This record gives sequence, structure tokens and C-alpha cells, in this order.
Amino acid sequence: MAEIDAETATDPYAEELARLARQARGRLESLARAGAVALPKSPELPAVSRPSPAIAPHDAEPAAEPPSVERPRPAPVASPVVERPRPAPPAVERPRPAAPPTPPRPIAAPSLFGSTGFSTPPLDPAERPAALAVLREEVAGCVRCPDLAASRTQTVFADGAATARLMFIGEAPGADEDRAGVPFVGKAGQLLTDMITKGMGLRREDVFIANILKCRPPDNRDPMPAEVANCVGYLDRQIEIVRPEFICLLGKVAAGTLLNTALSMGRLRGRWHRVHGIPTVATYHPAYLLRTPAAKKEAWEDLQMLMRAMGLVIPRKKA
Repeated sequence: MAEIDAETATDPYAEELARLARQARGRLESLARAGAVALPKSPELPAVSRPSPAIAPHDAEPAAEPPSVERPRPAPVASPVVERPRPAPPAVERPRPAAPPTPPRPIAAPSLFGSTGFSTPPLDPAERPAALAVLREEVAGCVRCPDLAASRTQTVFADGAATARLMFIGEAPGADEDRAGVPFVGKAGQLLTDMITKGMGLRREDVFIANILKCRPPDNRDPMPAEVANCVGYLDRQIEIVRPEFICLLGKVAAGTLLNTALSMGRLRGRWHRVHGIPTVATYHPAYLLRTPAAKKEAWEDLQMLMRAMGLVIPRKKA
């Protein structure tokens, strides 16, 4: 092989012969891999005129003077030839076309039962009522908070459709809810029903209503951090089963818990958030609106923002 390389370096014909030999060898190997065992005979080709050899035949008289041109030596083809790598041409930096601007992604895009905040696939809508029923039974037997379990009349699980597009979340049941076993049935619940039906044009049974706590705290006090920690997992599973397209958080306890923030409601309302990847609005609790009627205007603005994202018709103001 070193001999062939030396020849190709000095003989201009040897390099071409070696190249042809490599091509022929590669073609034969390719045919052998394809299963060929013989080659067809080529048709007779017309004779091609070839240059006379530099040395005369043995029976001819020797030339008086040798030719001045060096004879080309045929390169042997029996040994494999290693092709020398050729240096790659220098790369030329070409200007890249500017990428088109990415359109802004609306934060309130509906998830349509496919929220990216959950690792589990969504349940079939027909299976969700049964899954909620199993969870309801689990909540009914919960004694994680001994004081609340001892003082409650019953647990307050939820109310509404298992396939609701919109979920309302409050903080905890009151005395009326503790007796009925249904969230938001007292005066604050009546106001929430009016917000849903008269304001948004929906039916209460078409939304899903739940609370952070499933038991009533004594004297309607705010939930304690340990109570929230014990109970919020049930709410997370409710959200995971229902997979609403939108969530509305009612009051600072619900907003602070699910948004993991200590900001005031005045700072949280009027803009979009996300809970488990679901577009979420925070607004005042109906009980606060009963005590502070002036805040109803801001709460209505929050509902209108939610309605626009849901594609609902906002009623015109009466003249």
C-alpha cells in the first residue's frame, strides 16, 4: 500500500488508475452483497485505436534511441487502497433570515379537559360523576382535623356538574352549608347564584362549586394553615377529575391558598392567573360583597373578563 501511495505521488496516471480500480471493486462488492454470482458477458465493442507501445516487440529491431517520455507504470489493483482524506473547504458564514415574530399567547386559552398541569390523562366525561362519588365518600369519612370532624354536622363536598367548564372555589362552609351539606346556600350563596344566573347567563347546575375546606370551622372563623394542608388535596383531586376550562377564586383565603401568595385581593383581581395550568380569575367573596356593596362593581368587572374568555355574551346596561 505504501508502494502504491508512492507511485500515485509521482506518476500522474497511477492516481487515475487507482481511482478506477476502487470504483470497480466497490461495484463488484455491491453486486456480491445483492446476491449476484456471475456477470453477463458484455457485447462486442468496436476496436479502439490504442497508442503504440514505447518498446517494440521482441522480433522487431530495437529503436536507435529511447523515447524521451517516461513510460507510465500500471498500478496493481490486488491490494486495497486507502483514500487520503481531503481537507474540507472553509465554511462560509451565510446570513440567516430573521425569524418571524412569535404571536403572543393568550393566557386565558381554554384547556378543554386537557390541562397541562396534571400528569394523569383526563377522565372520560361519562366516568367523572362516578369518580367524584368515590371521592365524596372518602371526604365524608375524613378525620384528619379532629376538632372539625367532631363539630361538623356533615362534610360539604361540592355542587354542580362533573363536566362543568367553570369552577368556583370558596374558602369553607358556613352554618347553612353545614346543615344542608351543599356549598353556598346561605345569603352569600344566593348572591353567588345571582352572579352566575343573572350576571353571566348560566345555570347554577352547569358550573361546579367547591371550597378549600370540606368542614365548617367553628364560629365561621378563617381556616387554619394545618386545616388547609389537611384538606386541600381533596380539592386538587376535584379539579383533576372535573378538568374545568376556567376557575374563579372567591375571596382571599381561596386565592392565597391556590395561588400561593399573600397579596391582597385588590392586587390579585383584574388579571389572569393559573391553577394547575387552568386560566384563573380571583375576585371578592360574596360574603365580602354583602358587607361592602361598593366592591360589587369591581367583582362585575372580573366576571366580565371571565365571560369574554369563555365566549359568553355580556348583557348591555339598561338605559
